[in-house]
Amino acid sequence: FSQPSGVDLPPTAMSTSERFADLEDVGLGSEAVWRTTEIRQTKPAWAAFRDSRLISDQDAQLLIRFQREPVHTQGAFVSEDSAAFTHAFVGVLKSVSDVTAVLFILTTVDELMKENKDIAKLFKPLLGTNFDPFDIVSATIKHHQDDLIVARSCSVIVQLFNGGLTASDPTVVLLMDFVHSESQNPDRHKKFCFLAILNILQGVLRENDHRVAFMDANGMHMLLPLLKQKASNSQLQYQVCHYIWLLSYCPKIQSKLADMEVVALLVHVMKSTQKEKVIRMILAVLVNLIDVPEMQNILAVCGAQRLLQSMYNRSWSDEDIKEDIDLLLDKVGKNVEASSTFDEYCKEIMSGELEWTPMHRSVTFWEKNVHKFLEKDQQVLKVLVELLKPGARIDSKALAVALHDVGEFVRAHPAGKKHVTALNAKPYIMQHLTSSNTDINKEALTCVQKLMIAF
Repeated sequence: FSQPSGVDLPPTAMSTSERFADLEDVGLGSEAVWRTTEIRQTKPAWAAFRDSRLISDQDAQLLIRFQREPVHTQGAFVSEDSAAFTHAFVGVLKSVSDVTAVLFILTTVDELMKENKDIAKLFKPLLGTNFDPFDIVSATIKHHQDDLIVARSCSVIVQLFNGGLTASDPTVVLLMDFVHSESQNPDRHKKFCFLAILNILQGVLRENDHRVAFMDANGMHMLLPLLKQKASNSQLQYQVCHYIWLLSYCPKIQSKLADMEVVALLVHVMKSTQKEKVIRMILAVLVNLIDVPEMQNILAVCGAQRLLQSMYNRSWSDEDIKEDIDLLLDKVGKNVEASSTFDEYCKEIMSGELEWTPMHRSVTFWEKNVHKFLEKDQQVLKVLVELLKPGARIDSKALAVALHDVGEFVRAHPAGKKHVTALNAKPYIMQHLTSSNTDINKEALTCVQKLMIAF
């Protein structure tokens, strides 16, 4: 990731829809809500750490006194001598490796900041020092493999961001790289921990320059596969949509988000989920992007209008959902003219549910529309090639149609072979030559033949 310069999030971004400012239910349903009560009742050996010269006598005495306070008054107790307490908390994370002590500090600080966001501001004087909380907690993630420690560290980082603190540019880059790396292997951690790691983006993406850096580093290539997963749960869907929502406030990248693949996937998730909070978040993204050029047309092509109309009369617990549906329907137009044949084709391609409709075998269709496959950075052609990849979630009939259409594109377009080859489609086509399905085998063979005779 390139290093961002740290421009603050525009005030309108968070005030426009404060109900989305922080994610809901992160981590619920696993590890007994991160074992908060149990961990806050532990008694780390502060005196022993002092005797080993890992922490000072002053910090040890302060932490012993802190543990004697009832949990419900600990926040106020910290505020009475914030400089000493924040230094002591960070000092433990910096010098002590004992799991019990580290978990106690992380859990306590995390919960205190969740209870009162002003607690996070108490750490501001430490920014840029050897006790910088972002740097020390990031190092804690690196030095510990325990899922509870990793999850709590990530949550503390998010709470610091939520409290208005800004991490240094190198630390932001490190955090983005960490999230990207871990997202490639989600099974490395327990579910609650993976969601906590991903949630670092909630903090990082509150600043416009960080958003631009994220997009420049192909961050959407990390997020979209998480939405595509068959086993994608509603909390993961909600979080990913939340991050896209944060990105959608940045004018510099809105046009990149108003993309056929992105919008089609969001519409598909909205159609298939039963979770109102996921629908609410997707609608908020679409509202933010609705005035971007081509967005209204993209929504029509993706079949969003029909879906929105079916959602219009449903009962919603959140009134904002109805307002967003009204706005989107008004913008797209309630009485849009019947879609063109190519628009219908795009809808079919984007849904992945290809049928042997007449247009696929129509010479006139291909001669009239073949150049449209290359518009908007070859969006339609790229989606068509994606359907050929082994493991793509389409049935055998849809795959046969997709193979046929790639062959027709090669035949009808003067540079069709060049474009299809550049997208590395040939290996996928060749693999289907050995398919046990006769239709797939036939269409793959015909497609190869068209590639061979094309100039």
